[in-house]
Amino acid sequence: MPKLTSPPLVAPETWRALIAACTDFAALKPWEFTYDTNAVGLINSATGETRITCVLGNAEEVFAAVFYRRNGLRWILSALSDTSDLGDLAQAEDMDFLKLEFVPKRELSKADLAAIKIANFKVNGKGSVWPQFRSAEPGLHPWYLNQTEADELLIALPRLTSFCKMLNDHPDLFDGRDATEIPFLPSAFPDRPLTPEDLDWRPLLAPPLIVESCHIPADQLKRLISLKHDRELTCEFDSSLLPGGSFIENGRLCFGRFSLLVEKRRGLVLGMSVQNGAIQPGEAAGRGLIEALLMTGTLPGKIFIGGSRLQSALQPLCDKLQIQLLPASSLPLLEEAVASLSQHMLETGGRH
Repeated sequence: MPKLTSPPLVAPETWRALIAACTDFAALKPWEFTYDTNAVGLINSATGETRITCVLGNAEEVFAAVFYRRNGLRWILSALSDTSDLGDLAQAEDMDFLKLEFVPKRELSKADLAAIKIANFKVNGKGSVWPQFRSAEPGLHPWYLNQTEADELLIALPRLTSFCKMLNDHPDLFDGRDATEIPFLPSAFPDRPLTPEDLDWRPLLAPPLIVESCHIPADQLKRLISLKHDRELTCEFDSSLLPGGSFIENGRLCFGRFSLLVEKRRGLVLGMSVQNGAIQPGEAAGRGLIEALLMTGTLPGKIFIGGSRLQSALQPLCDKLQIQLLPASSLPLLEEAVASLSQHMLETGGRH
């Protein structure tokens, strides 16, 4: 049975400083006067990368500060554009953030409790008052912070606290602003309380989703080309993460990325494969389609895929195999198969 790797080591002095910073943040209770959509931007001083952070808790369900990075920027900016529920962090494809969340003590792991003990944290109140730190990456279940991530939060969290203090004094700060016009904090903080004049408002658009072409091994391509064509055979294909199907690989709990090829006429599943969710979507889709076609033993005339998300990844392969690749607004038979698979995983415990 595979085992999870041990949590990364973080220096005791970092934990003490980080717990102190989260204590200051919690004492402010920013969720009482901020909204999920009050996003603020900052720049990672070590890498120059953009971060967007939100305070969750106005709905009195999740009390947290979330710092979105890389793929997570696309999710948060898209969510701000359509005013989705920002408290929903279940978008496994774009889970890419650092998070401080206040939870009941029963939700803390031994590693969480060890960090709190190092910092000599004193509980103030009952319920969701215990700090828990997590890092999330696409395709992987949230995990513990490493030293670099803890150092980043140690800089970012006090800055978010300063912003929240200023927002409390200026509750109309976001009035008249577009949801994706983000106030960025100064790179060098003034030696005084933050003011609205210190902010740099920037209109941002969600970065495009770029799915790269898959690698096609020469031996597999040779086998595929040798298969017979059935021009009348039409299929539906997709490759996506199913949060219910998870497994441990390389010491981390990952979501399963399921690829299914379904015959369109009768709804039969011709091929299915499961891969590590951390594999890039385009590469995973390519591998999944290759496996499914080899399993089927026949090359279909047409394959419908859901929208254009995977088209750039699969088009070169389909061109080589003389298969028409057709984006579609919906894949009813495949969606039915996925729903059935999801239900089966739910009934059997989900992990494999």
